[in-house]
Amino acid sequence: MLDIGAQHGNRHGALHGGIIACILDNAMGYGAAMHSSKDGSDKFLTISMNTQFIAPALKGRVTATGKVTGGGRNLMFLEGELHDEDGRLLATATGVYKKVREAQS
Repeated sequence: MLDIGAQHGNRHGALHGGIIACILDNAMGYGAAMHSSKDGSDKFLTISMNTQFIAPALKGRVTATGKVTGGGRNLMFLEGELHDEDGRLLATATGVYKKVREAQS
């Protein structure tokens, strides 16, 4: 979730695409973690990500969600969506995430 401010804008006054991609990446990574462990403590790295920008976000609050669409124990496939506070779809993304194995002590 992000409340859009002037500092988040591109030169056209809309939410910058890099910020949109970052928000979607975080939502999908968190979705993978929550799918993998009940408390979301598992860690995932982004292997690949594709973002589609559908509509500009000019003001207000945006919210991203991530949903697991497939995969196994170590690789997960996810879809993400970014909506404005009126429910309008602003961007979508797909990504592949890899579970990080903790170092053995």
